[in-house]
Amino acid sequence: MKTTNYDKNLFIIASLWNFGAAIPSWIGMLLIPDILFPYFGMPIATSLFPFNAMFSLIIVFGIGYLMVSENVTQNHAIIFTGMIGKVLFFCNCLIALFIQQGNLLLIFTGVVDLIFAVLFLQFLRKNKYAFIKRTEKTVAIKS
Repeated sequence: MKTTNYDKNLFIIASLWNFGAAIPSWIGMLLIPDILFPYFGMPIATSLFPFNAMFSLIIVFGIGYLMVSENVTQNHAIIFTGMIGKVLFFCNCLIALFIQQGNLLLIFTGVVDLIFAVLFLQFLRKNKYAFIKRTEKTVAIKS
């Protein structure tokens, strides 16, 4: 599999996006929820646990994307699961908008994640053989 600077940079930027979106939002949610939630068009949450869980997972995936950037021939499962998470996040942003619990800023964050999901899919398709070969080897070992 031929790797490029583009591939490495894609996952560095994805990691920075996760950190840059999650850390300030998490801090803001904890310190100034009465400002942060309305800023995104959301009602103030009665429980912060779902947001704590969400932001911690976003940071974990950011760490995963950094791991991928170090060697883009490995850790494709992180890319695949991250892609699914980004599509689901976009869908949740759309739902929030439609039920009037989000605004265009929230949709913007979802669109950025959707763009990353498409780029991740493009990467996985470009490197399909390496990803499938490793998966088949893992399945054969378990059988």
